[in-house]
Amino acid sequence: MENKETVAESPAPEISEASNELPELERLRGEVEFLKAELEASKNKFLRLYADFENYKKRMAQELEAAQRNGKFDAVRSLLGTLDDLERALGFASVKPEDLIPGVKTVLENFTRNLKSLGVEGVPGVGAEFDPRYHEAIGAVEGEEGKVMHVYQQGFRYGDLLVRPARVVVGNGVKEAGSSEQSAESEKN
Repeated sequence: MENKETVAESPAPEISEASNELPELERLRGEVEFLKAELEASKNKFLRLYADFENYKKRMAQELEAAQRNGKFDAVRSLLGTLDDLERALGFASVKPEDLIPGVKTVLENFTRNLKSLGVEGVPGVGAEFDPRYHEAIGAVEGEEGKVMHVYQQGFRYGDLLVRPARVVVGNGVKEAGSSEQSAESEKN
């Protein structure tokens, strides 16, 4: 009888081990299925986000291009008035050449006003401190050192950006011989 009991007990542990492995296997299969579904959901979400980002990049490129085109359009539109003024000035010049100078001055004033409306400002000129960020020195003359003495070509800024440096002549710090003698005489008197 002991043999029967031993035999009977032997299969029972195998069944209990198999029955323990079976729920564990089912649990792992369920977990794998859950993870697969979660991975698929994450993949779909990533693909949607990627597509949205690609569309965003295209839209931003189109908006940037449109903004540049509109900026150029506005600039051209504001400069057309100057073109009209110059044509009128030339028309009057053939009739009365002496009337050309006031007309050209008016055109220059209007053009300067148009540039300012676009955000373009002139670089400081005669009497200003020489600044290599805004000025290009093309010569030096007697005068106060580091000061702009003459402007050959006006410079312009657009906000913080330099459109064109001013071409200037700068004082070298040497005073004229005659002026120093005159200064000495005026100090004596």
